[in-house]
Amino acid sequence: MKAPLPNHLAVAHRHLPIRNAFCFTCIVLLFTHVLPAQDNKSSNIPTEEAQFTPEQLEQYYVVYKNPDVRYLRTLFDGYLQASGGTAQEHHLLDKWDKAYFRGKFIVMSREANTFGGTLITILFQDRPDRVFLAWVYPEANNKTLTLRKFDAGDFSEEDIKRINARYKALIKDKKHAM
Repeated sequence: MKAPLPNHLAVAHRHLPIRNAFCFTCIVLLFTHVLPAQDNKSSNIPTEEAQFTPEQLEQYYVVYKNPDVRYLRTLFDGYLQASGGTAQEHHLLDKWDKAYFRGKFIVMSREANTFGGTLITILFQDRPDRVFLAWVYPEANNKTLTLRKFDAGDFSEEDIKRINARYKALIKDKKHAM
């Protein structure tokens, strides 16, 4: 037979679920107030609009002549028309609203990937609410380009706001965008 708990322990034992629930609620409240504040943490992106010389812009526009950047435009157009691209590429794009792909995009960066191919960071002009990272890879011996990865970058709301302010002229430039 189980020995009865002393009165003060029995009362404490009955209140244990309430105390646990209270602690859990405090933790949830703490994180819901702390984590959104982290979204508004200061950004490393300057707030003022970038100023480019005509020479700098001409050097930048060359990025749109790269086959991997052009491939993205071709893939997006084919995806919207349900033609072209592989099932794997369509699967990568399916998780995003098609409205992104209907508009032109600007290239924010383009660099060689450690594992081959190119990492291209883009922003869609008509939907500048996300920055996307694309990994374009030349497959097999014939070096056919394929999209290996397409995801939103890890940018806070503050980062996106500053990107839109900083690169306003490029975002509005429909002539050179892809």
